[in-house]
Amino acid sequence: MNSWNKKINKISHLFETQFDKLCYQLKRKMGYDQPLQIVPYTSYGNRTTLYLRGRVFEQRNDGNDANVDKRDENSFWDNLLKSYQRFESDEVPNVLLTACFGNTTMETKTDEEGYFSFNLPVTQPLGDAELWHTITLTIPLQSHLQAPLSKAVTAQVMIPAANCRFGIISDIDDTIMITKAKHLLAMAKLTFLHSPNMRLSFLGVSAFYRALESSGNYLRPFFYVSSSPWNLYDFLVEFMRLNQIPKGALLLRDYGLEADHFFQSSHRKHKLSQIMHVMDTYPMMSFLLIGDSGQHDPEIYAEIVATRAHQVRAIYIRDVSSSQQRDEEVRLLSKQTKLHNIDLLLVADTYAAAEHAVQQGFITPEKLELIREDIRKDKA
Repeated sequence: MNSWNKKINKISHLFETQFDKLCYQLKRKMGYDQPLQIVPYTSYGNRTTLYLRGRVFEQRNDGNDANVDKRDENSFWDNLLKSYQRFESDEVPNVLLTACFGNTTMETKTDEEGYFSFNLPVTQPLGDAELWHTITLTIPLQSHLQAPLSKAVTAQVMIPAANCRFGIISDIDDTIMITKAKHLLAMAKLTFLHSPNMRLSFLGVSAFYRALESSGNYLRPFFYVSSSPWNLYDFLVEFMRLNQIPKGALLLRDYGLEADHFFQSSHRKHKLSQIMHVMDTYPMMSFLLIGDSGQHDPEIYAEIVATRAHQVRAIYIRDVSSSQQRDEEVRLLSKQTKLHNIDLLLVADTYAAAEHAVQQGFITPEKLELIREDIRKDKA
């Protein structure tokens, strides 16, 4: 970043920080008079530690009151309003929260942007019958909170079976959901002016991912690692539910300013750190990595293969670029991963990836017809 950009960013960071502090001090002095809302993010853990993140907001009217015409809930203005509300959030810093899992209880406070995180130790034995487990979150009574406290909420944490040896790490934008991330205006229109039920998934993704999830002795865990901001969390959860895409841990990015960076972390740094943490959490598990050619997924995944080849089964890269140069760059990366006996496939569609998955035993052969049928339905 050049010196001029650094100065602009430091000024922006200073303004944002001081403005937030002023608002916080005023609200703390007067007492928060709006109900608080705890928003936990779906996460993951193992048999020793559960990792949980979330955020606390002042609860707002989200448009569900009697004055909202339900016929307009997919209208231009309704979608624009909801997008504005996602990014213009009233986060609540310095709030004490309590997390309970089994006989373990832990406390923490939200940071200056309202985020909280827990690394909860697991102190009781866990069975393999359930992939998802619940953590109870509460906000205890505090002097600066005048409003009714948030009711207890439950967070969902994924704990794979002890003998599960296969996981899936997937990108979201232009991998499962059509985003057009390489085209800024088109991406902005899709992000801000379309509701989850208006967004499209790529043909056959739902059936393919469900086949990957269910083709082992145990349900396989999914980890969705994306550079999308946490502000889109509820949007993405609803999109996946509507499109019957397997539930998984969502690992998104904070778009807040830092003094020396426009974002908290770069696309590459964010994805690498999140994927490495997942692999560290499950050292006996190997992963199928799925992404697209539009940004830097092939380079990031190839970098992981260079250091963690024993934890990578294969790499599928959806070809979303019309550039022959980009295709050649991905093919060169494929040659590098092949030196580690890892296939990196640049695939034109979901079915091509599914065929390779059958050949490698990642999914059972009968699932291929279900994927083909799903593609037919999606086209219709």
